[in-house]
Amino acid sequence: MKLFGTDGIRGNSSVFPFDNATLEIIGKSIAETLGNKRHILIIRDTRESGKRIQSELTKGLVSAGANPVFGGVMPTPSASLLTRNGKYSAAIVISASHNRYVDNGIKLFNSRGLKLANSIEEKIEHKVKKYINLKAVVTKKKISVREDSKFLKLYENFILKNFSGKNLKGKTIVVDCANGSAYKSVPYVLKKLGAEVVALNVKPDGKNINLNCGALYPEYAASKVKECDAFCGFAFDGDADRLICIDEKGAIRDGDYFLASLAMWLKSKKKLKNNILLTTVMANTGLLQAMKREKINVVSAKVGDRYVMEGMKRYKSSFGGEQSGHFILKDILPTGDGMLSAIILLSALCDTNKTMSEFMSVIKKFPQALINKTVSKKVPIEKLPKTCKLIKGFEKLLNCNGRVLVRYSGTENLLRVMVEGKDAKQIKTIAENIANVAAMEIESTRM
Repeated sequence: MKLFGTDGIRGNSSVFPFDNATLEIIGKSIAETLGNKRHILIIRDTRESGKRIQSELTKGLVSAGANPVFGGVMPTPSASLLTRNGKYSAAIVISASHNRYVDNGIKLFNSRGLKLANSIEEKIEHKVKKYINLKAVVTKKKISVREDSKFLKLYENFILKNFSGKNLKGKTIVVDCANGSAYKSVPYVLKKLGAEVVALNVKPDGKNINLNCGALYPEYAASKVKECDAFCGFAFDGDADRLICIDEKGAIRDGDYFLASLAMWLKSKKKLKNNILLTTVMANTGLLQAMKREKINVVSAKVGDRYVMEGMKRYKSSFGGEQSGHFILKDILPTGDGMLSAIILLSALCDTNKTMSEFMSVIKKFPQALINKTVSKKVPIEKLPKTCKLIKGFEKLLNCNGRVLVRYSGTENLLRVMVEGKDAKQIKTIAENIANVAAMEIESTRM
């Protein structure tokens, strides 16, 4: 039984392990592993299943002697902020991030505000498996859940304090909150800093989180930026740990632009520790070339913010992130935070007196084609001979002017094929060919 993926437990909220009995067991196992006699913070996003999952986890926590406290709907990174001083033995975040509403998840932070190590997740899994085999029944008692808004205020004040500009007066900023956990915080913080805010998708109904909006669908926000002649725009995902930027011309700027431009600004402020930018294998060649020109060292990790964080600790870097929009400013907060990232970028724009397009003009990206294919199982790529042969052939064709990356999603049953090169039409054809052959070979392979 494997519960944890690259970012906690995630899946369809109506089936195992999100059935009530298993959730109680998971709560009990978390408390016994992470501190059953201390406070554990629980927050959630706006999915309709969140309250039920919170209630069932709470039964398990209490049965093991823990004292849960509830923050209500809050961005995932707020859990890192609130636990990093050791006041809580852990934080539980009920969210499936950018997934559709029918999914949900359980993310865990330790008492230092960090996501759990694999070894700790394995201990929790072992306990869950043991209790399931014993057919353990935790409790039938109904437990009162009272969510306290003070936790959200603490987080919002933290974000406000990290803005280093004078104010945002006279600047119109478009924000797409994905009907998710930042639907209150983002407009509040920006208005508090003096901005005129055009807020999109801030009416969650439990089912519309990430629905054709937010960080995965920034086109609507981009059109609003142009329509409103805005200073810039920001699109967040459902739990607000991811950010996609939109410049004043309505151009969508992904994580590569953010990482390159902010790394240069941080270096100019002597805040880029050890002159290292930590990114992933998905980073565009254009980013790598720009950093080479600026004499900034780039270290690549596997895809996933936890791997970025591991690399940052290993190489003593203070800044890193992913093309997808996860950014970690480790000296401020040891996890990805979309709102914090937006505030630091706005600080940089105010400091340099530049528009976003000017600020992010530091890189010229190679075209990339990305194909996602739903698969029923995850056969190791190296055990797909036809696919491997095809990849090698295309790599030879691209030579030094591109690359091929084939991997599985860490959170969903998806095969991801990324091809990069100078010819957009060519790389799209290559990506489609590899994705189609791999998908067929995967389905015909026995595991």
